[in-house]
Formats: sequence, structure tokens, C-alpha cells
Amino acid sequence: MGGRTFFTRLFFGEAAAARRKTARARRILSLPDRKLLAEAYLPGFAVEGGTILWVGCRAYTADDYAVLEEGGARVWTTDIDPDAARWGQGARHRTGDICQADSLFQDIAFDAIVCNGVLGYGADSVEQQTQALSAMAAILRPGGRLLLGWNTDKIEDPIAAGLAQPWFEPAPFAGQPARVSFDEVTHVYDSLVRTQA
Repeated sequence: MGGRTFFTRLFFGEAAAARRKTARARRILSLPDRKLLAEAYLPGFAVEGGTILWVGCRAYTADDYAVLEEGGARVWTTDIDPDAARWGQGARHRTGDICQADSLFQDIAFDAIVCNGVLGYGADSVEQQTQALSAMAAILRPGGRLLLGWNTDKIEDPIAAGLAQPWFEPAPFAGQPARVSFDEVTHVYDSLVRTQA
């Protein structure tokens, strides 16, 4: 009976859940958008350094902070889910809604923000997306970079809809054009710069 309980827990309990999460993280990291993030955007941000806010924390993002900090960047993280703090940047993690980032981080001016997979996965409505973009603009210094990742099957194009105006303008980054889309997945990256306005 004891052995049976062990195998039941092993295949259907905590261990199985951990295996499923690890397999999911490996699958996500193998996607072309995640590969581009790792191969181009993260090194680009690491070279520029400064204070970077990473929005949205999961098991598959936890290693990205070290890549950024190797170049001298100082990474902060945030997620609306209190349980996501375990994948955040320790003492430099704050739990909260990105739509209120200007209140959550009113004491910090960021040089860059990586907001990948948040619009359409929590900030869903046009109003929420506009509020999130406005709040991020408020904590990003003029000339600072915003890497905005979103999915065409989750939301309408926020840039074409003008939701990033008047705070941001498209700009190439890390050897990539201002907008990168993929044939294999619905993900889009928009590289934006905070305007003076």
C-alpha cells in the first residue's frame, strides 16, 4: 500500500505536476518568439544596462533576469498574481496590476520595460491596454525602451489602433525591425521608445 501511494503521488500528484510544468516551460522556451527573445532582445537589453522592469513572471522567465544583469542591468519584476512572486526577482519584485504600474513603481524611473504576453492575458480590453501603456509610460524615462509582446489571436493590434500614442513610437532594436511577427506562432514583438511627450 505504501509503494502504491508513492507511485500514485509520483504520477498524479506533486511530482507529476512539477514534470508537467517543466515540460511546458521547455515547450514555451522552444517557440520561435522565445528563441528571438533569448538570442536578440535579452542581449540587447543587457548591453544597454540600466534599470529594467520585467512584467509577468513565470518559471520560464526566471532565468532571463540573470542574462540581463550579466551586462550590469538591475532587474525589477512584477506580476498581478501573488503566487508568481516565486519566479520574480526576490526583493526587487512587486505584486500588482500593470494598469497601476505608475502607483506601484512611483519611486523608480526605468530605462527599459519588457512586457511580454500580458496584453491579451490579463490586460484584455482596449481600456485596460491603454491604461497599462499609459502607466508604463509614466515610469519609463524619455528615450527608454518598451518591448511589447502580444498575440494576434488574443487582441487586436494595439499599435495600429493607436493605443501607444502619444507616449511611444516604434524603433528598431537589437538588430531587429520595430515590429517582428512569426509565421509559426501568433506572437508579435513591437519595439517602442518613450517619447518626450
